[in-house]
Amino acid sequence: MCPDGYYNMIRSKDYTFDLRLRMVQNARKHGIRATARDFKCARNTVRKWVRRHNSEGLRGLKDRSRAPHSCPHKTSPETEKAIIRQARKTPGFGARHLKHEFDLPYGIGSIARVKRENGITRKRRKKHQRRNDLRAIKQACKPFTRFQMDVKHLNDIPNYYPCIRALNLPGFLPGFQYTVRELATGAQFVSYGDCLSLNYAEITVRRILEHLQECGIDTTDVNIQTDNGSEFEGGTIREKLSGFVHTIEKIMGATHTYIPPGCCNANADVESVHATIEPHFFDIETFSSRDDFFAKITIYQHFYNLAHKNASRGDRSPLQILHERDPTLDPRLFMLLPCDLDRTFRDAKVGHLVPGLTAQSCSAL
Repeated sequence: MCPDGYYNMIRSKDYTFDLRLRMVQNARKHGIRATARDFKCARNTVRKWVRRHNSEGLRGLKDRSRAPHSCPHKTSPETEKAIIRQARKTPGFGARHLKHEFDLPYGIGSIARVKRENGITRKRRKKHQRRNDLRAIKQACKPFTRFQMDVKHLNDIPNYYPCIRALNLPGFLPGFQYTVRELATGAQFVSYGDCLSLNYAEITVRRILEHLQECGIDTTDVNIQTDNGSEFEGGTIREKLSGFVHTIEKIMGATHTYIPPGCCNANADVESVHATIEPHFFDIETFSSRDDFFAKITIYQHFYNLAHKNASRGDRSPLQILHERDPTLDPRLFMLLPCDLDRTFRDAKVGHLVPGLTAQSCSAL
């Protein structure tokens, strides 16, 4: 039987090396034939390891590389130097980008290998590191100049849906939240309606911009960022003389930006509001009427803007950040009330694109 036991196998760090060493020791004591029989291998195998041990010592019992001794098609040193030279000039370019951009006559795999072996590849940053970097950039913006806007569907919230169906009447409670978030301080401003509407998006953004003007903000420095949804005229390819973008840029003097298609994380700040308001408000509160809903959401928005400590902003509230960044700005910037868009739209008594909505009617909300 093989003299190797279970205990010897599990206690060894390199079982293959130990097995060969015991084979050599057994061969010197009992001979080649007996060792081949005990270890259940060919006699030539025993002779090979005895020969290597005699010529190289213990090092001869370790595994040798099976790589070919020569590789005729291997990248030449001159080629590697050319790849390294170009890769160092453009460190942000990957192998495929280098080949296509500079017409390098080498394979993509060869370029990637040369970069990897010479430590030129950039280490991929983790998601949380990229997110933290973006937070620093956003928070460096001047307060109340950069905003993100989006719409949240409310009829799929488990705790809120029973309240919507309580009286089984349409319009009992709003089904959509129009959210605007300010990037530097993290303040949020919300409006609510019963449907997804371009008119409602326009009313929301007009109220925000007029409120900024009343508080002394120059709206020519303001940028509103949205996704490409139809409620933000994302499908419009021609310039219109009225509508959402026209209201922002032509009437209010601000600028509007669409995020790249398929890049939802570009609106991450306003999406984080949607992720927070569900467990902090909709999963806690119940509502007996539409007026009760707006009374409670008003309290929540004031709490969020004036007292809520945001962990991503050093456990500071939007009001604290405003005092630190620019104490000359009017704190009433945070006091814009949530808007009932359905009631506002009915009271305005205007047509499809809401051209008759005035500053007075918005400021009275």
